[in-house]
Amino acid sequence: MADELPELEFGCLVRKPDVRMVEDLKPVLAEPEAVKENFPAYFMYRDLYESEEDREKILRNNLRYDITIIPPAKVGSEYIKTFGHYHPPARDGRSYTEIYEVLDGEAIYVLQKRGGSDNRIDDVIVVHAKKGDKVIIPPDYGHVTINPSDKTLKMANWVCRDFSSLYEPFKNLRGACYYLTDRGWVRNENYNSPEIRVVKAVIPDWLGLSKKESMYSLVEDIDRLRFLKDPSIVDYDVFEDV
Repeated sequence: MADELPELEFGCLVRKPDVRMVEDLKPVLAEPEAVKENFPAYFMYRDLYESEEDREKILRNNLRYDITIIPPAKVGSEYIKTFGHYHPPARDGRSYTEIYEVLDGEAIYVLQKRGGSDNRIDDVIVVHAKKGDKVIIPPDYGHVTINPSDKTLKMANWVCRDFSSLYEPFKNLRGACYYLTDRGWVRNENYNSPEIRVVKAVIPDWLGLSKKESMYSLVEDIDRLRFLKDPSIVDYDVFEDV
């Protein structure tokens, strides 16, 4: 199968992906019994850089730039999605953050904030994002990405390379606190969660980036990504209610 994986050309690199198969997603699906064949759910191209100079700068700053491609699909009535994860605490006790950019297609990001236990959720945010949109995951929010369209979703992310994502809370509770299906949002009854809050992502002034600019260009002034390593240094007023 390795020879058949889609390669990604990026700068000086040609990368083959890590692949998440739909069988791997069964613990977090609304309808795991609907999996009838094992197909690639999404492709992850990790640790990308356009030049050796960029690579050295990214490594020196303990960061990582990735691209994920999610082809359109449904499992039963549920739209295809990532597995979902939380980030562990950084130095100040709040969790590490992450920033995404939609490169092509359409994404829905589901963010959930725990309230004292894994199954108690204090806040659920849904962000609809299209090409050029940047979405910052604030500290202490777990998150899932959904491809709700009939087009391939291609997105990028910057993240600190000093930690491993925490998948177990999503696995133990069969996914996020809501599923997106062709009938709309369906509550995951394993959680005690509030109603969904639909918001619009806002690019904060402190990031110094426009919607038209590629997020990779931050490598030229990489100190603007320092909040990924130290989440305490910025204000996360990055959403507006819709």
